[in-house]
Amino acid sequence: MQPQQNPSPADFRFQTTINPNLTQAVRYWADEFDVPPAKLLEVVREVGRNVYEVRRRLA
Repeated sequence: MQPQQNPSPADFRFQTTINPNLTQAVRYWADEFDVPPAKLLEVVREVGRNVYEVRRRLA
């Protein structure tokens, strides 16, 4: 069995959804949108995981 590798920040950049269960993903997108992680999770709960919808809501 292979050990699970943690995704690098570059991997998140090419994704179109935000997985709120991955701490690294939440940190990456919170930094990318310049908001606290709690605010990002709040918006993800409201609009869903789609990066474009989250970006639009935070704009």
